[in-house]
Amino acid sequence: MRKTDISNYKAKSDSDKKGLPPAVKAVLSGVLKTLLTLMLVFFIAGVIVCFNIFFYLMELSAQPSGIDLDARSLNLSSFVYVQDEETGEFYEYETLYGTENRVWVDYNEIPQAMINAQIAIEDKRFYEHKGVDWLRTGEAMLNLAGGDDSFGASTITQQLIKNLTEDDEVSINRKIREIIKALKVEKEYTKDEIIEAYLNVVNFGGSCQGVQAAAQRYFGKDITDCSVAECAAIAGITQNPSKWDPLVYPENNYIRREDVLFAMHSYGYLTDEEYQAAMEESENMTFRDYSGDEEDNDTPITIQNWYFDELVFDLSRDLAKVYNISEDAALDKIYSEGLKIYCAMDVEAQKIIEEEALNINKSNNPDLEIGMTMMDYTGRVIATVGSSNEKDANLLFDRASMSILQPGSSIKPVVAYAKAVDEGLINWSSVISDQPLDTWIYSDGTKGPNNWYGYNHKNGLFLVDAIEWSSNACAANTVMTIGGPDIAYEHAVNYLGFDNLNREEDMFNTAAFSLGGMNGGVTVREMAAAYAYIGNGGMYYEPYTYYYVTDRNDKVILDNRNNIPIQAYSSETASIMNRLLHYNVNNCAHTSAAYANVYGWEIAGKTGTTNEDKDSWFCGGSPYATLAVWTGFDDPHRIYSPGTAVAAQTFSNVMSRYLEDKEYKEFDLDEGIEYLEFCTHTGKLATSICKDTRKGWYTSDNKPGNCTSHSGVNISADEDDTTAATTEATEATFTEGTVSIDLVEPTAPTQGATATDPAEE
Repeated sequence: MRKTDISNYKAKSDSDKKGLPPAVKAVLSGVLKTLLTLMLVFFIAGVIVCFNIFFYLMELSAQPSGIDLDARSLNLSSFVYVQDEETGEFYEYETLYGTENRVWVDYNEIPQAMINAQIAIEDKRFYEHKGVDWLRTGEAMLNLAGGDDSFGASTITQQLIKNLTEDDEVSINRKIREIIKALKVEKEYTKDEIIEAYLNVVNFGGSCQGVQAAAQRYFGKDITDCSVAECAAIAGITQNPSKWDPLVYPENNYIRREDVLFAMHSYGYLTDEEYQAAMEESENMTFRDYSGDEEDNDTPITIQNWYFDELVFDLSRDLAKVYNISEDAALDKIYSEGLKIYCAMDVEAQKIIEEEALNINKSNNPDLEIGMTMMDYTGRVIATVGSSNEKDANLLFDRASMSILQPGSSIKPVVAYAKAVDEGLINWSSVISDQPLDTWIYSDGTKGPNNWYGYNHKNGLFLVDAIEWSSNACAANTVMTIGGPDIAYEHAVNYLGFDNLNREEDMFNTAAFSLGGMNGGVTVREMAAAYAYIGNGGMYYEPYTYYYVTDRNDKVILDNRNNIPIQAYSSETASIMNRLLHYNVNNCAHTSAAYANVYGWEIAGKTGTTNEDKDSWFCGGSPYATLAVWTGFDDPHRIYSPGTAVAAQTFSNVMSRYLEDKEYKEFDLDEGIEYLEFCTHTGKLATSICKDTRKGWYTSDNKPGNCTSHSGVNISADEDDTTAATTEATEATFTEGTVSIDLVEPTAPTQGATATDPAEE
């Protein structure tokens, strides 16, 4: 038989297969399937990663560079425009300009030696690359792989961007952002414009920004008059200003400038003769610490008002986000790039609020401070003030927007009660327990929280009375009714704009949203914004101090004109809370809320006082605006009488003056709420059997049933219908609607993070 007989060949092959054990076949098959699966997974993952990188790069490419070298070279002041409240027209109100005397040197005034020195030591292929030296970047990556991270890869263009944006984040993302911006800048500007800007903005040691400042400091002359060796001395500083500063480390600068001269010679910028002459000059170089002309101390400093401070801080924050730059770099843009800022300030209201802040009652409290923010119901900050003292400088610490404070009982209507009403869990005449919580245990075994009035109403309080009495126990029970502090926390953060709470602690702290005893805190501005829901149908708007901003070419770069609100509560809930807080001001006998009243106008609001009277608040609104007022001390301690009433009194003073030329109007309430009678014995809707009734506001789907029997129960807030306090307390003393009380300070509750209960009025 021939060896090529096909039948014989097949038989042999079949025989070989039959000789392979089934177990081995199964293992090989499984391994093959696993490998194929892994390859498929890696392939899909790789595709996803590539797509993500692609879209990320596309997103970065679409972002504005934020680099305007023309504006920076012109050192343009920015202009602030405010709106005439009657005509709606904007007019120029103020100019924003930097406090530094920045001297920009044009390209043709910079010695060629200075340009050559900088290029030789920092970026030898500057005129060849398009913003990124890919060869140098590759070399740096190889060195990094070998453990050497001393080899820099940034071009002059990239270093310019880093200086203008002050983006010092050490990350791949930052490097990618820098590369993309460098490529953009190289398309928008010439090489001469880029090197000119670089030499004018880079730090050259000490406070020297730019070569002109460096030449003046080190040699007492203009950069135009500097020699080759002097230019080399200046150029060598940029890589490490603290190390190469000739006034601090002259020997280091000597070594560095000779490296610069050698590089200039090596790259053909200096002939042999020029190189030798420069080296000889370098050997004998002397420096002087030249500070320039003495400042004119007679030049008056323009002190801007508190609103403009807050405006500048807001702008620097928002510009930093838009351009991926630091807030300090954004501040430079504000003062030097000719922005046009359309400010939201009400000029007259700002005058009123600052005057009233200076005139608060400081008797017995000479160092009493204040923070106030007035807002309309769409987030516009109308007026703001950050101190009770005369402003003597710009960009000061602002107690209205920067102080992280404890809100006391002013937080109760913002989260606990409003959310419980919104969820249909309570209504106007619901009976709220005024008893301590079983889970609120002090280290001495007693339960809390304590009430400022020293006892607990045994039958509870109607919601309307719980607010008016400012009951701590009722508020704490309501927090538990809505599901606990974590529910309150999430709502406060996600729907009401509170950004300064402590997630790890406040999320599990019942005191945070019932008593206002937080581990984090709130700002006055946040409280003004949070209270706006009572007058705008339950909406939360992020506060803003400007309508929009354009660059010097009128291109809009920031815009708040179409801000989208968050629906924090239903319109019906907002209207009911409005009426509850209106009742609180007009029928108040147990706190100082009555002092906030404005004759002839509807006012709705709530007081707040923290433990030992260290902070005092009134937050509320009129039909035109909200106003949050805080009084206290920078070094917290007790506010002595009549200090705890100052916040409410100041609210009234500011709001009265603000409203005096306004057309009268009332709060716009939701048409779905009803004004109904309820029985004062049961809280249910009054029927013919009810002799004692009051009236309250309800929705059709959240109102009590009809009263059918009193059953001997009397839900009232009369003092003879109480049980003894769970902790010893002195009797409350009432004077013209205010309360002066000294509570025995309890020990820390095991469930909360606060050491004491904030004691409301």
